[in-house]
Amino acid sequence: MSSKSIEEILREGSAGINPSIKPNKKLRDFQADVFIAGSGPIGATYALLLVEAGYKVVMCELGAADSFKATTTEDGSADAFIPGAHKKNEVEYQKDIDRFVNVIKGALSVVSVPVKNVTSDTLDPTSWGAGGDELPVTNGKNPSQEANLNLAAEAVTRGVGGMTTHWTCATPKFNRQGELPRIVSNEQENFDAWEELYEEAMKLIGTTTHAFDKSIRHTLVLRTLQNAFNGTNGKPKLDFGPLPLACHRMPNPDYVYWHGTDVILEKIYTNPELKSRFRLLTNHRCTRVAVSDHHADGTWTIGAAEVKDFLADVSNHEEQHSYVQAKMYVIAAGAVATPQILFNSGFGRKTTTSMTTSMLPTIHNLGTHITEQPMSFCQIVLKTSLLKTIPNNPYNLSWWKEKVDYQKAKHPEDPLKFPFRDGEPQVTKLFTKDKPWHAQIHRDAFSYGAVAETIDTRTIVDFRFFGYVKPEATNRIDFETKYEDGYGMPQPTFTFRMSDDDKTRAHDMMTDMCNVAKELGGWLPGSEPQFMAPGLALHLGGTVRAGLDSKEHVADTNCKVYNFSNLYVGGNGVIPTGYAANPTLTSMGYAIRSARSIINALESAK
Repeated sequence: MSSKSIEEILREGSAGINPSIKPNKKLRDFQADVFIAGSGPIGATYALLLVEAGYKVVMCELGAADSFKATTTEDGSADAFIPGAHKKNEVEYQKDIDRFVNVIKGALSVVSVPVKNVTSDTLDPTSWGAGGDELPVTNGKNPSQEANLNLAAEAVTRGVGGMTTHWTCATPKFNRQGELPRIVSNEQENFDAWEELYEEAMKLIGTTTHAFDKSIRHTLVLRTLQNAFNGTNGKPKLDFGPLPLACHRMPNPDYVYWHGTDVILEKIYTNPELKSRFRLLTNHRCTRVAVSDHHADGTWTIGAAEVKDFLADVSNHEEQHSYVQAKMYVIAAGAVATPQILFNSGFGRKTTTSMTTSMLPTIHNLGTHITEQPMSFCQIVLKTSLLKTIPNNPYNLSWWKEKVDYQKAKHPEDPLKFPFRDGEPQVTKLFTKDKPWHAQIHRDAFSYGAVAETIDTRTIVDFRFFGYVKPEATNRIDFETKYEDGYGMPQPTFTFRMSDDDKTRAHDMMTDMCNVAKELGGWLPGSEPQFMAPGLALHLGGTVRAGLDSKEHVADTNCKVYNFSNLYVGGNGVIPTGYAANPTLTSMGYAIRSARSIINALESAK
């Protein structure tokens, strides 16, 4: 922790915080061993490992805690409400998954919206905007955004748990032949190090491949594809398997508990000793961090984080700020907000303050080399010939027969002859060197792809294929000083182009998806094969990339920002490689490695 007071840090021009801002004595300032911005699964991973090691943590979250898991403390003496639970655990959504589409839509805020051509020729000429030269600038509306360079569907979720309150829970590993980042230089040692981190991450988030083992639909889809693409019938050999998911079956096996950030935070909230070392500030914006010292070796030390309580009493419309002083600072606020906070701290550009000519540190690669996944999508209606095999128990499975017999007896009028609550398919084709894309073949809710109420959704299967793009310095996220987002931070602007090789891979991926889908059924009208809007995968990476070379990366492989002694970054933004698989498990692996590094540094400083 910096030996300087908040007042001293604010008075120094190199602080990065506006020196005209003074600590607000009406608001409470905080002290901790570690400050964390962001309460998603990455911030939660840091928090759990740090409080378990005996350190005090203050976590800041821009949004509210609006989903909880109710349980009791470890000794059973008190109720515990753990924030960050998956909203799909509500029974109403498990009974009708398509209703969850609107929950996801309500949780997502689009990052950057071009507004250059918004005038309507038929607008009343007395109405605002009829002149054609007034452009809206609120809530992501961005006059600086070029539409053809935008990630139009890139969106964020603000709230405790982040996107784990509505995600698919897919937690695959990265493939070592194309996706896996280097955290050590030797390839075999790197793979071994990742295997250990993945094992720990899977335990923390509760990954399994067995939650749908006794689903008729899952088994039918999986085995049909395995038999069709086994390499013996003139079709290519493709490796299909169960999709790794963070979930578990409930005591009533008709229902699944979908894991979110709550499963990581549960140990903190149910253990009074751990909870005493943890403070969560909701509806608080991490505005920026402040430099307190510049050392002879060229490194900088962060001495404070500025936070704003949006719900605090505001008098005379003045900005209300609190400050957190810590020994270590972790910015894990998402792939957009993490570089946004660093930029707003003055690190993304060379600048001076009004009180000194000394330079703030510059993070040279901030926001460069960004990656996002091209995504193809379709929905099919299962073939009648496949559905007619179900009553015959084609794989001679005892549990299958029991389910069919139950449905026949309970609902003899049902033409499909398998339970209404039969688990959905959860199948994947993993990334391979010759087929470098990741597939999710399942039935789930997204912000698109809802099925009409008149359709029996047991017959519908969704296909989502995710490709990768090669990281390029010209693909970047910048932040506007002229425009603000809806929360008063610099407005993000994207510059993103796919290379010719990226486009070719995406085309081949679409062809692969169509060939696979046709084995199972015909297109659902309105959901024929299509590419989705850029950014809709919501797997943005590379914005604060971590790696072995300080000239190419923002942070080292412990996620400590280069040239800083106590500033760390986390989340999908640290991943420096192009990747097609869901990135959460890999980002958690980085957080585990980084938290261990922080613990070692704190121990050494004692």
